[in-house]
Amino acid sequence: MATTYELKICGKVQHVGFRDRIEDFGRGLGVDGVVYNYEDGTVRILANFDDEEIMDLFKRSIKTLAKKDKLIKIDEIEEKELNTYIEFPKGINRISADDLMELNKKLDEGVMYIKMIFGVMDKLKKGQDVLIKGQEGIKETQLKMIEILSKISDTLERIEKNKN
Repeated sequence: MATTYELKICGKVQHVGFRDRIEDFGRGLGVDGVVYNYEDGTVRILANFDDEEIMDLFKRSIKTLAKKDKLIKIDEIEEKELNTYIEFPKGINRISADDLMELNKKLDEGVMYIKMIFGVMDKLKKGQDVLIKGQEGIKETQLKMIEILSKISDTLERIEKNKN
């Protein structure tokens, strides 16, 4: 018989697509339960496990997310056995308290990341401008060197002609 566990995921796990990934893992492993954002900034998972290996694989998969997705940061996973069984629909299902508020938070996060990207792009452009200016300086120096070498060559040719 399966037992229901609560997994409390601490870190940067809200508004980064974390719950969607948890749904995928749960369905892939045949785990039933719910996943939701909690007001303290954690994500909570209530899920049924009847196999300790599946539960360990599920938790390892969660930890792996932080390595693969730079927006997600997992500080800790707390596990609590609830000593009961709650019947859930098939798979891990997301619960949203307020879909519109949730969407607005995600949009705000998205805008923040876009601004960050544009800030990095501006720095890159400034760096490019410096490089281009440096290349133009090198080009001017090369042209002056060609001019000087041409004069030296002409002078050497005249000296050679005067010798003969």
